[in-house]
Amino acid sequence: MDGTHEDWTTELDDAAAARCEAALHDLGRLPVFDGTVQRILAVVDDPDATNDQLIAALECDATFAANLLRFANSASRSHPIRARSIRQAVMFVGRDALRRLTLETATYRFLERSRGNGRAAYGQMHLHALSVALSAASAADRAGHGGDLAHLAGLLHDVGKLVLPRAFGDEALDAIATAAPGGSRRVALEREELGIDHAQAGALLARAWGMPDAVVAAIAWHHGGPAGDACPSAEVACVQLANVVATMLTSGDADQSLLQRALERAELHSDVLDDLATQAALASATLADGGTAQRIAHLERLAQRDDLTGIANRRHWTRTVRDALETEHQAGCLLLVDVDRFKQVNDEHGHQVGDLVLGEVAHLLQGYGTAGRLGGDEFALWTPVPLATAHAHAVELLDRLAGAFADRPELPAVGLSIGIAHAPTHAGLLDDLVGIADAALYDAKRAGRGRVALAPDPEPLAQAA
Repeated sequence: MDGTHEDWTTELDDAAAARCEAALHDLGRLPVFDGTVQRILAVVDDPDATNDQLIAALECDATFAANLLRFANSASRSHPIRARSIRQAVMFVGRDALRRLTLETATYRFLERSRGNGRAAYGQMHLHALSVALSAASAADRAGHGGDLAHLAGLLHDVGKLVLPRAFGDEALDAIATAAPGGSRRVALEREELGIDHAQAGALLARAWGMPDAVVAAIAWHHGGPAGDACPSAEVACVQLANVVATMLTSGDADQSLLQRALERAELHSDVLDDLATQAALASATLADGGTAQRIAHLERLAQRDDLTGIANRRHWTRTVRDALETEHQAGCLLLVDVDRFKQVNDEHGHQVGDLVLGEVAHLLQGYGTAGRLGGDEFALWTPVPLATAHAHAVELLDRLAGAFADRPELPAVGLSIGIAHAPTHAGLLDDLVGIADAALYDAKRAGRGRVALAPDPEPLAQAA
């Protein structure tokens, strides 16, 4: 943002400002300066840091891992294959976007937990904050202004709604929120009833948190400033613009005068409004699938998962299947799966494409039973079904993997070799069953790859003995 900003404190009511200042300590420190966030931002900003270091920082907090996976797979990303793990998501998203996502996650969680905005509007701020942040960043990026600062200011633009109830009480804020739910009418009523509005209170809080002057100014002026017509910088205009767009989507109430002034100050044309509305709507759609986020967060929290594919690692898979076989005495089939000519895929198309292939194989396998990655391009699947069913599933896997890449001619043709053994027909102990399935896998490869081989029936050998 610009290095100079008009003074947003000129029209502050001293008594109201003092009440707000007294309430600031109740909110604590903004979490973007704490813990996981700082670790992630430090790695993101370090040009010498490796992806492994970044993944390790993310995996310290399962919620961040979940949000990253959702973002990588959201409609705003153009990748044809879904990210199945934190490693893939880091590659898809990139470090610049990851910085913004980290701030979004921290602020979203903070606003979601914080009691404020009056009881009548409690629980709304975290959704609106993300909508405004995405739109503000999009507007600033499009116009060549400070996208990261506009993004952070968009996330924090309404934090004053956390201050006012602490300074003046929930009942006063409930009355204001009921009479004027949002927009310029709410700001005017806050000033009339309280002597200060939530934009000014938010600027006081951001200043106490030590936020950059540019962010403080954007918060103070996001409704147009005390006079209603000022716009001290292009980036502030991007936040104003985003706030109007997000408000239009939820209530239909728009400050058309501020909208036009913000467009002019940001040096943008009205044809960007549809794109900004899409960004704002995307935030709500991305956040709606809370159950999925919880499940992903749970998986990422577990040390038993393979960090590339998200399915069970060798140790966890082995322990799980050994219990099923040798403790619960389940009947079923073991499938050992290798990706055909995987080294060639990596050599000719790069390791990123190779990782995508492994992720897609893992995704397909886990739909049939207990899937695990044994290492490299070798997978295992335990499925409690008869041999004929397992064979049909294996053939289906070959077709589904080929179909996953059919519309991407620049990607390699990928095949699988699969060996199958049945318990207890072939063996009742896991180590024995793995050896028999491995021999069948070798038969599939020797026969030309891209096929399924069943372990031979052991009964004639048993009768001969």
